Amino acid sequence: MNAVIKRISLGKRTVCVSDIHGHGDLFERLLKKVGYTAEDTLVLLGDLYTKGPRPHDTLRRIIEMSRSPNVHILRGNCEDILEYLLPGEAAWIEALPHILETDSYIFVHGGLPSETLEGLDAWACMKNDAFLEQGLTFSKWVVSGHWPVYNYCHTIPCHNPIVNEKQRIIAIDGGCVVNYSGQLNAFIMEDGAFAFEAADDYPPVRIEKAQEERGGTLNITWSDRAVEITEQGAEFSTARHIATGALLAIPTASLFTDWDGNISGCRCGTDYFLPVAAGETVSLVDEFSDRILAKKNGTVGWIMK
Repeated sequence: MNAVIKRISLGKRTVCVSDIHGHGDLFERLLKKVGYTAEDTLVLLGDLYTKGPRPHDTLRRIIEMSRSPNVHILRGNCEDILEYLLPGEAAWIEALPHILETDSYIFVHGGLPSETLEGLDAWACMKNDAFLEQGLTFSKWVVSGHWPVYNYCHTIPCHNPIVNEKQRIIAIDGGCVVNYSGQLNAFIMEDGAFAFEAADDYPPVRIEKAQEERGGTLNITWSDRAVEITEQGAEFSTARHIATGALLAIPTASLFTDWDGNISGCRCGTDYFLPVAAGETVSLVDEFSDRILAKKNGTVGWIMK
């Protein structure tokens, strides 16, 4: 099936959100945070309703929003799950385009195999893993979701959008719902300038002791998550990262097994310690006996108690 391309025009300010994944409450909070109004252009890059806490409510709210001429919505790879939808909802999903094009921008869920848009395979545009790492360059800015930006962070984990000037690719998926410490990003384009805001569900916590930055040599991402446990403990286990051979402490609860019950990977693995000042407030992702995993301005790392 060839990708469906829709030509659109953008207004003065464009708010772009990707990979809401059924977290409608967070989506609404994010729109309020950016001061979204009906005068703005809103672009949703797909993966709208699956995996999250309120899939049907989220989808119905987005369908309602789509009646506005300033709202443009793409189909993502997770929109292939249609059997639980009402017939009208499924038809609405199937009518969504795969690519939005303007004079200066191309919006796509996963990525583009080529800047020649005509005849592109729809699935290759919806599910295009590690798009930013394929070495492609474009004359127009290509704004994509699908692959959480966390997966591009091989040393210091971060969920903020990536703007690659050389390739003219903007990756905005903050890993909402699907990442251990993810967030929902709104990428904002106004008068040729870029900005973003983010929202998540992690509670604030006040830091008692200052800490200097250290580590940041390895962040285990989804595509290189294979590890071998050399010593397993109650809270933390020592693991050898298969791709690099590096040893690091990994939360035991974040380890997962393959079909045979063997430990095969982890959902959280970093040696990065955040720089913080006493009295500073960060977001609490997880807590352990001697440290917390925290997020500060989108960057994730450890803070010792």
